[in-house]
Amino acid sequence: SGTMAGTFRGREEIFAFLGRLPKETNGTYASSLIDVLASDGRAAALYRASGERQGRQLELDQVLLFRIERGLVQEVLALPSDPAAFERFWA
Repeated sequence: SGTMAGTFRGREEIFAFLGRLPKETNGTYASSLIDVLASDGRAAALYRASGERQGRQLELDQVLLFRIERGLVQEVLALPSDPAAFERFWA
């Protein structure tokens, strides 16, 4: 339900979404990759997200789940470790 919530399809929408991260956080948003698990059809990436927005701080882990077909990412689902904190940050 936050300002960054939604479904994004295709390169153009995804790159527009990613381009909004620094704008929404005055350039403070950062992510640091922790670990990756992968197979032919699936992958999971664990990373640490941080930033500041409208006086609120973000510091949490998030998992991205990827569905892969024919070597191309078809779908990504983002799962924050603390959904309530994630929602407060982007509210």
